[in-house]
Amino acid sequence: MNIVIIGQGAIGLLWYHHLAKISTNAVSLACSSRTKAIPSHYRFTDLDKQSALLPLTAANNTTFAEAELILVCVKSYQVSAAVQAFNNKITSEAVIVFCHNGMGAFDDISSLSQAACALLTTHGCKINRPFHAQHTGTGHNDLGLISGSVAASVRDNIAATLTQALPTLALTDNIKAKQWLKLAINCVINPLTAIDNIDNGQLLNDKYQQIVTALINEVIAVARLEGIKFEAKSLEAKVWQVATDTASNCSSMRSDILRQRKTEINYINGYLVNLAKKHGILVPENEKLLQQIKALEP
Repeated sequence: MNIVIIGQGAIGLLWYHHLAKISTNAVSLACSSRTKAIPSHYRFTDLDKQSALLPLTAANNTTFAEAELILVCVKSYQVSAAVQAFNNKITSEAVIVFCHNGMGAFDDISSLSQAACALLTTHGCKINRPFHAQHTGTGHNDLGLISGSVAASVRDNIAATLTQALPTLALTDNIKAKQWLKLAINCVINPLTAIDNIDNGQLLNDKYQQIVTALINEVIAVARLEGIKFEAKSLEAKVWQVATDTASNCSSMRSDILRQRKTEINYINGYLVNLAKKHGILVPENEKLLQQIKALEP
């Protein structure tokens, strides 16, 4: 496939690396406008901690025009600007795939002439330094249509391409439920680890039990009003399982705070708080975390 990846962060470079290894793909990377110079090579450290310096192909107007797949791997608050920057460069036949944390980053998705999908990943990756990504943990990907329509042959080609690059992947007809599950987990793990400056696994300490339960109950209440049903015990068990599986990981929000960068809190707990206000209910624990993270942001 002809593929353009937007964003040189951890997930962008992770997908770039694995998609570019497939000889039948033509892959290019579009970097943020604040990148002064795009290097000719990037460094990638694999799961076995083996590092390699590899050639990097920068996206240009030609690669955008020929792109069949646009993989948007930027922070939630950068999504809208990224779409505006490339939308007049691509054809209406291209498929846009959004791969970011949180929800509500691009609510006006129906305005796109292209079909759009959401890609949710649990693979772990971090940036050691600019243009040096390290794959820190294997995971799973879920892909589902969120706007427009895609021919079955195109959908299957995209799924096969992504699966070959970074297994495993499942196509789903209910990506909204998957997005809400990820949102629920992020509403707990991201802000708590960022505020207390702890690895994910440290949330397993008994002192977090009460706040985790309260946060989950608030998520369930709002989700129900949005047509998404969770069972409290199973959702809480899922949160504890993710904390266990990623015990030594530094959450993305904690990493942002440590590096004095803007976080995605407005699209995680903030998204939940805004929906709660719309429905006229209170979510005080999520509101508290939202304000605490905002106080830590630069």
